[in-house]
Amino acid sequence: MNSIKKYLTAIAMALGFSAVCNAEIVPVYKIDAATGSYVQTTLTHDIYRYSADAQLTDLVVTDQQGNKLPYRISAPDTKVSVKTQQTPVRFFPVPVGASPETLLVLSSASIRLDDNEISVSVEKGNNTAITGQTTPTDFYVVDLSDLKTQADTLAILWPINDAHQYLEVEVSGTNDMTNWAPITNTTLVQLQKEDEYLTRNKIALNLSEMQYAYLRLKFTRGGDNLKLTSVHIENTHQIANTPAADTWEVQGTLAEKQDSAMLAERHTNHLPVAAWEFERDDIAPVNKISIDLGNIQYGDRITIFSRHSSKQPWQLVHQGIWFNAQVGSEWQRSDAVSIYSNSDTQWRVELNELVRTSAKPTLVFHRTAQTLQFIANNSAPYNIAIDNQSTTDHEAVSAQIFSQLMAGKDVQWETVSAAPLNPDLDSFARHQVHISWKTILFWLVLISAVGALIWVAVRLVGQMKHAQ
Repeated sequence: MNSIKKYLTAIAMALGFSAVCNAEIVPVYKIDAATGSYVQTTLTHDIYRYSADAQLTDLVVTDQQGNKLPYRISAPDTKVSVKTQQTPVRFFPVPVGASPETLLVLSSASIRLDDNEISVSVEKGNNTAITGQTTPTDFYVVDLSDLKTQADTLAILWPINDAHQYLEVEVSGTNDMTNWAPITNTTLVQLQKEDEYLTRNKIALNLSEMQYAYLRLKFTRGGDNLKLTSVHIENTHQIANTPAADTWEVQGTLAEKQDSAMLAERHTNHLPVAAWEFERDDIAPVNKISIDLGNIQYGDRITIFSRHSSKQPWQLVHQGIWFNAQVGSEWQRSDAVSIYSNSDTQWRVELNELVRTSAKPTLVFHRTAQTLQFIANNSAPYNIAIDNQSTTDHEAVSAQIFSQLMAGKDVQWETVSAAPLNPDLDSFARHQVHISWKTILFWLVLISAVGALIWVAVRLVGQMKHAQ
C-alpha cells in the first residue's frame, strides 16, 4: 500500500508541475534595438502557431524585468487609393511583306483591308473592328504618337475562342517605323469554362512619355487569324502604401477517402475525386487561399473544405473552376479565392480524379500582416510572449490602457524588427495534451484497483505458505 501511495503522490506532483508550466509566460520574439518610447513591429501568421486564441487574447509584451507593457494590435490601413486611367489608342494589323513606307502611311490614317487591298482614309480614326480581312497579318502596330502621358501597361482584348486561348507576344517600339527596339516578351491568356474566366490580357511596358511613337505586337504563338477588338493604355497612380502581404504554404497528403466530402454526412454522395488533406500548425485568420499545382495543366472544377478538428464534418469553403495553364515558359494561374477570416486548421482540396496520380497540390494561405504597437520603458530587451494561463483577455485590457495613454497624442512610431526565439511548440497550452478530470479519476480508480488486487494476491500467497 505504501508503494501505491508513493505512486499516486508522484502522479499528483507531475500534474501540479504541468499546471505550473502551463501558467508560464513564454517569449516568442525578442526586440533588442529600440531607442524610442513608441515602438512598432510586424506580426505575421507565425505568432498564431503559439497562441491558443485566434484573437491573440493571450499575447503579452514584457520588458527585461518581466513587466507587462501596454500595447495594441491593428491591421495596416488597407484603404489604399488607387487611380487607374485608361486611354484607348489606335491600332492596325500589318500584312506580311509591308514596307516601312507603307507603315508610315498607315500610321497617319485609319485603314481597312478588303480582298488583299488596303484602303486608306485621310483622317485618323479608331480602328477597333476590321472585318473581311483575308491578307495574313504579320504583326499589329499600336499608335502612341498622340499619347501625352507615360505608358505603364498595355491592355488588349480579343474574342474568346479555342484557337486563341494562349498567346505569346513580342513587343518592340520605334519612332521611325524602321528601327525597332525590343521592350518585352510575355504571354496572354483568355480561358473560359462554365461561368469562370482566367484573363491575363495586360502587358507591362513602363514607358516614359513620348519614349516611343509606335509599338509592334508580334504574336509568335496563337496569332493565326487573330482579331484584336480593343487596345488601351493603362496608367495606375497609387496613393499610400500597400499593406504587407503575409503568405505561406502548407503541403498536403493524399486523403484516405477519395469520395467527395460534399454531403458526406448524409451518405448520399459517392462521387470519386482526387482529394488531398492539409493541416497547418497555426490558427491565423486567413482571408484568401490559392492552390499551387506546380507544372500540371488543369482547367476543371475544384472544391475546398475546412474544419477545426477531425471530430467535425467538412465545411464547404469554395467550389468553382481552377486554371493552371502553361503558355510558353510561363505558368498562368487563377487568382486567390477570397474567404471570410477562417482560422480552421484542417483543409481538404478535391480535384478531378484524373490527376490523382500526377498532381501534388500545395495550399497557399494569404492574409494581411498585422502591426503591434507598444509603449516602451527604456528597459530593453523586450519580449513578445504568450501567456499560457490566458485567464485574462490581455489584448483587450492592454488596448484600453494603450488608448488612454495615447489619447490626444501625435507620435512618431519607431519601426523595429523582432527576432524569432523559436520556442518548442510543446511549451504552449494549445499543443499540449489536455486531460479531463474524468480521465484522471478513471486512471486513479484503475491504479487503485490494480494495487488492491496485487495486495490481495500477496496476502493469499503468504497464507498458502503459512498453511504449508
